[in-house]
Amino acid sequence: MTTIVSSFYSNVNKRRDRDLNTYKNYGIFLLKANIPKIIFADEIMYDKIKEHENENTKIILSKKEDIYLYQYINKLDNFNLNTTNSLKDTLEYMFVICNKTEIMRSAIEMNCFNTSNFIWVDFGIKHVFKCPDDEFIQKIENLKYKTYNKVRIANIWNPTQIYNINIYKQITWYFAGGVFGGDCQHLLEFANKTKELCINIMEKKKTIMWEVNVWYLIYLQNNQLFDLYNSDHDNTIIDNY
Repeated sequence: MTTIVSSFYSNVNKRRDRDLNTYKNYGIFLLKANIPKIIFADEIMYDKIKEHENENTKIILSKKEDIYLYQYINKLDNFNLNTTNSLKDTLEYMFVICNKTEIMRSAIEMNCFNTSNFIWVDFGIKHVFKCPDDEFIQKIENLKYKTYNKVRIANIWNPTQIYNINIYKQITWYFAGGVFGGDCQHLLEFANKTKELCINIMEKKKTIMWEVNVWYLIYLQNNQLFDLYNSDHDNTIIDNY
């Protein structure tokens, strides 16, 4: 069986298209799904969703300042991403998304529901779905018995195709970052490699970027770690898992 893992931290960017209550409303549909879930949330979001904790849902109070990447914040004097949405793609936002694998590590160590597999699902992922609310909930519940022995992750771009992109500055969509999962052993290995590479980038390049860029660099050296499936930022990110 599989446990869903997710998190939400407030005030890491200033995007105008989605406020805190919008994210909460998206997340409520994830919380309603009848499947084991471990959700990490800062105090602001925790107060909004704590009433949804039940026998299938563990909600953990968490502080963004405890994310290990914050230890390097004063070194990142080369952080200057090429982005069309600078209000969204802030340094703190990069910290939060690059920390997904560490949240996964914490959930695996807790293993509140004694499951063999774990799957990350972005807290607000419902915004990419084009289906009725009850159908979305059913799609999430269908993940309960999907298990894999590697890191299962959606690829959008062909991972064998090379694009003329500065991977430290521009977003890459070899992978979709909203969903990934697998067994404990390979997810922990993935977490180790992600943390090691993030620290290396921050110390040597004096910057950090989107988690999907970091993951692609890991894939280039460790493709045997991954089990890819085709997807886009739509229903297929869950349907094809």
